[in-house]
Amino acid sequence: MSRRTDRSAKALLVAGTVAALAGGALLAQVPHVAPRPDVGWIDRDELESREIVVRTSKDDGVVSVDIAALIHAPTDVIWEVLKSCEIAPEYVSNVVSCESIEVLDDGRAELFVQTIKPMFFIPRFEHVFRLDYHPPDRIDVSRVSGPIEQMDGSWWLVPQAEGPVLLVHHLDVDPGFPIPRFLLRATIRKELTTIMEAVRDVAEARAGATLESAP
Repeated sequence: MSRRTDRSAKALLVAGTVAALAGGALLAQVPHVAPRPDVGWIDRDELESREIVVRTSKDDGVVSVDIAALIHAPTDVIWEVLKSCEIAPEYVSNVVSCESIEVLDDGRAELFVQTIKPMFFIPRFEHVFRLDYHPPDRIDVSRVSGPIEQMDGSWWLVPQAEGPVLLVHHLDVDPGFPIPRFLLRATIRKELTTIMEAVRDVAEARAGATLESAP
């Protein structure tokens, strides 16, 4: 395998795990989490035009990604979509399966195992992650086991005065092996944009179906 192909394969491995975590809500020790998300960087005009807004940064080898979208659905509907790991294969192409394996802390946390198949030349693998629930507005995601050294993040649901919910996701990733960080940032940016679009589409479709079935 050429050096370029090897780098691409590693990027796809990371992308597969990122997509899996995000698609599941998506305990290893969860790092300190801010009670509210940083939203000062968000371009409101882009949000209002249905754009998915993203920023990336790097610090000592750890790549951080922030992503946000406006979703026209109730917070409880969005919350259930983020928790529904079992439907991840429907909108995350490299997730083969996902299932809950243990409920912890009287339902305040849950462990999931996912099977990932990044590309045809990369063998499928399993990884375990944890969701910690802080209703009604935050879900923390952390790696428990798998090929990536560090992958932790949070989802925040922030209701807006005008009606929709601002969904914000922050993710920190350190793959634990050599890979150009510009390639890692670009790969994660692309995967998380796809995930955020899918969460928005699924939540808005469920909210619409609920309204249509109401008497």
